[in-house]
Amino acid sequence: MKRTGRVPFMRLQIGFWVLVAFGLLLWGTFQSGSLKFFGREDKIHLVFESVGGLEEGATVRLNGVPIGHVRDISLARGGNEVVVELGVKRGTRDRLHRGSTARITSTGFLAELYVELEGGDPHQPLIQDDHEIVVSSAPDPNAAMKKVAAITDSLTILLGNLNRAGRALGNGRGTIGRLAQDERLYEQLVELSRNANVLTARLNENQSRVSAQFLSLAASLDTLVQKMEKGNGTIAQLMNDSTLHQKLASSTARADSILGAIASGKGTFGRLYADSTLYDDTRALMGSMKRLMAEIEKNPKKYFKFSIF
Repeated sequence: MKRTGRVPFMRLQIGFWVLVAFGLLLWGTFQSGSLKFFGREDKIHLVFESVGGLEEGATVRLNGVPIGHVRDISLARGGNEVVVELGVKRGTRDRLHRGSTARITSTGFLAELYVELEGGDPHQPLIQDDHEIVVSSAPDPNAAMKKVAAITDSLTILLGNLNRAGRALGNGRGTIGRLAQDERLYEQLVELSRNANVLTARLNENQSRVSAQFLSLAASLDTLVQKMEKGNGTIAQLMNDSTLHQKLASSTARADSILGAIASGKGTFGRLYADSTLYDDTRALMGSMKRLMAEIEKNPKKYFKFSIF
């Protein structure tokens, strides 16, 4: 059987799809950053105590912007520290100043880890060595899982307590359960609300009456004040007539003069006020009267004689 020299159409299709798959594989490899065949990039070496599951090919970000990928992760010579090699875009070093930091983090709890760089203070000089970048250790996923487990246990206990409390309420146990099951409470609350409405209505009525009485009292006081200011009564004359003020002032002056004379010992009242002789004589007289009364009580016949015939 002679060969025609032609390739069957089916084989051409298979070869075409193999080339397409290979091209997609290369494109995905380039996009993931695990390989870099074209262009040059800067290398940054960072030393961490632990990388917490960081893998080669992970993204490197500067202030949140992707700038490269992790190229290599290895242990340091003569120690257990981890050296992470970063492949970043050219010119990245010109954005790193003193105070720059690097940390391993993730966008979510279970998201892929990546390296986050902070450029530091732009007013400070540029870094001269990779060791000037301050690194922070990656979060321990085991510790995070322990925290999640503790929170889960707490939630489980809380839900169990809530279920028991709900069953107790449903069965009418405890104060709240009895309140929830007893319809008399509802009736009492309705009655209390009704009484409160009645009381409020009465208070409003009383308030209206009190307000009216206050207004009447204010009007009466206003009328009284007007009469006192403009009327002809005694109070009006006391308030408006200056003659009374003059008389009161004159009387006050006279009384002050009399009191001054008495205080200085002038006149009969003055001598009584200032001379202590009358006081001493009065005390002596009272003492004599007491002695006389005592003698009369002891021997009344000496002072009183009675005769019928």
